[in-house]
Amino acid sequence: MAAAVLVGSVLCSGAAEAAAPPSPVTALKRQFGEHVGLRVSDVGRVYRGGEAVVTIWRKGRVEFDADGVYATDTVGRTEAGRGAVKELENQLGQQLGSTRVICFPNEAYLSGPGYETWLPEGKTWLGLIGPANIKQTAALPQIVNIFEPATLGTLLSHASVRKKLRSGTFLQGAVTLRTLYKVSPSLRDRLAGPPKGRSGRIPVGFRLWLDPSNLARRLSTTWRQPISGDARKYTTTVVDTRYTGWGSPVTLVPPPPEDTADAGRVGADLPEPAVLPIG
Repeated sequence: MAAAVLVGSVLCSGAAEAAAPPSPVTALKRQFGEHVGLRVSDVGRVYRGGEAVVTIWRKGRVEFDADGVYATDTVGRTEAGRGAVKELENQLGQQLGSTRVICFPNEAYLSGPGYETWLPEGKTWLGLIGPANIKQTAALPQIVNIFEPATLGTLLSHASVRKKLRSGTFLQGAVTLRTLYKVSPSLRDRLAGPPKGRSGRIPVGFRLWLDPSNLARRLSTTWRQPISGDARKYTTTVVDTRYTGWGSPVTLVPPPPEDTADAGRVGADLPEPAVLPIG
């Protein structure tokens, strides 16, 4: 009888271990596959003297392939200050001044304010071809790209606070801009070169919420940097990103060719998409 009890105990223990979720990095990698993805939404603000001087909203879908992010389709807008455009949109029931960007590995398509000047009559999309043109258009306001396994792993290793919640796990910590630059390909694409001196030592504070499956559901980051020309004054940037619908079917496609103008043929001197300042 005692032996039977022992065997039962071992079996129960094994079942419990089997039910444990994978590590967050493993959970992320298991999401990588063709035509699956999720939805993301960002709100980013730059503060100076306690007042928001720039606000960026962006939301959209992400499509994975076997290696990670394959494509993104986002709609966003930027304004000076905080909230005025959003309040008006709520009153009107429609978005104003939004820019839509669809990105693939070697092509991107842009539509909205700032690009209409370059579009011939009857065209609503501006097409960019070549990886060099895609790097900035693919950038979201969030400085930390948790879709990169090495970047996510770095956050986990720099977490100074870990709490188990009913809804999953909460982690909090900080990582320097120099460390992020080393592990994050997307951040290297956004910067002209490695952050040096004091810029490299800028801490990026983060708060990360994981769901019970150890997939990210929310990431908030904060970093402060001196204003160019006046090292005594700073801007503080705060970005809050939500992740929903992991594993959803997502198949992103380019806009119709008949609606698209080739930026190379149009000769467009394109404005850079609005992103939050880094480094």
